[in-house]
Amino acid sequence: MGLCRKEWAYVRRAALAGLLLCGCRAWGAGDPDVERWFGRHSDQVWRPLADKWDASKAAMTSPVENLTLPLDYYDSGRMRAVLHAKKAQMLDGGIIFGEGVVVDMLTEDGKPDGQLTADGCLFDRQAKHGYCEGAVHVVKGADRIKGRGMYFSIEEQFIKILSECEIRTNRIPLKLGGLS
Repeated sequence: MGLCRKEWAYVRRAALAGLLLCGCRAWGAGDPDVERWFGRHSDQVWRPLADKWDASKAAMTSPVENLTLPLDYYDSGRMRAVLHAKKAQMLDGGIIFGEGVVVDMLTEDGKPDGQLTADGCLFDRQAKHGYCEGAVHVVKGADRIKGRGMYFSIEEQFIKILSECEIRTNRIPLKLGGLS
């Protein structure tokens, strides 16, 4: 069964995005801008949360159901990110463990600006970053990113999918590098 022209263009664009992301580090070796992006969120940043995962899940003995909790605010006082969890529990040190998690991102005027969905999430309210296990999905505008496992930082507006990453975007021009 063949693909129509539109489907083929979409498949090529998605494949090119994956190729670019995988090859960027090699192509940009020695380039300070490339190194800045690839070196800024090493395992040291998210590994402590990942190491707490099993103990946090075991500590969820009396979870709250259907929790809604603001995670971050703009300087104006308006909400920037709101956590919704089917089941969640507050743990020591400002840590939240949740299952069936959706984080709504908002613009400063309160309009939807994106959404993160995860099977499970461990969020550090003080550091404003989290670690997710299982399926994850991020939507921001026309961009879609999904995979398994993720580190994210609200403060730095950064996500890192840890495995099985799929990116769908229209930001990469179809004729990039003459591959079209």
